[in-house]
Parts: sequence; C-alpha cells; structure tokens
Amino acid sequence: MCRVTISAHQLLEMFPNEEAARLHLEQKRWNGSPSCPKCQAETKQYKQKRYGKAGYYLCGACGKVYTVRTGTIFERSHVPLHKWLFAIFQLVTACKGLSSVQLSKEIGVTQKTAWFMLQRIRKAHKDDNGTGGITNKGIVEAYECYLGGT
Repeated sequence: MCRVTISAHQLLEMFPNEEAARLHLEQKRWNGSPSCPKCQAETKQYKQKRYGKAGYYLCGACGKVYTVRTGTIFERSHVPLHKWLFAIFQLVTACKGLSSVQLSKEIGVTQKTAWFMLQRIRKAHKDDNGTGGITNKGIVEAYECYLGGT
C-alpha cells in the first residue's frame, strides 16, 4: 500500500501566500470556469479587481460580486486562505486534536480567531444530521493504521 500524504513543509511550499491558495481553490471549485454561487450562471463572468486585489468576479446574469470564498467556511473571514488551508491540515493531521491556543501560535492569529476557524472547520465536517461523521471512501489512515479498501 502506498501512503499518500504530505508534510507541513510541502504544504507551505504549495501555498506560500494568499494568491497561490486562491488559485488552487478556484481550480478545485470551478475547474477553470467560475459560476455564480447566487444564481448558478456560468456565462458572462467578469474578472474584477476590488480593493486592489484580484479574485473578484461579477456575474453578468444577476449582477452579484463573488469570490471563491462565497458560500464556503471562508466567507466573511479576513484570515488569508493559505492560513485556512494550513489550519485544516493541522486539524486533520493532529493525533489528539488541536486547541485554539496551539493553532493561534502555529498560524500567527489571535486565540479568538483560531477558535472561530476551528468551529467553522468542525462544522463543515459534520454531516446533515449533525452527528459529526464524514463518509470516507477508499483507504483511510487513522492513528497510523489502515482501514477499508480491498
């Protein structure tokens, strides 16, 4: 069995800044053709620069401005996306969980911000009935043992 994982150093090389993380998330979410999260229109999307930043889109159908953050756990957060991705990595690779105090030290934010981020990440991992389980397919590594697969 081939173990597919990356180190924290590799993650930081992949996403050294906000721009790299944004481009990666845009590719994963839209696969090169942005669609409006409000009206689901895929045509007439216009790139814009707002507040001196790239990554804003204007929907030609409904006129709403949106980003890759719109409708996700990253929405209305001022924390850079590369810090969000590192926080998710830290949480899912921690054997005994991750405290907001520890996360705040790891990514350079306040404890209150780290707590907010952890709450959003945990909420995103809950299933529809709120029990907190994620359906995984294929091979899952938990505490360095392999479960599932054939």
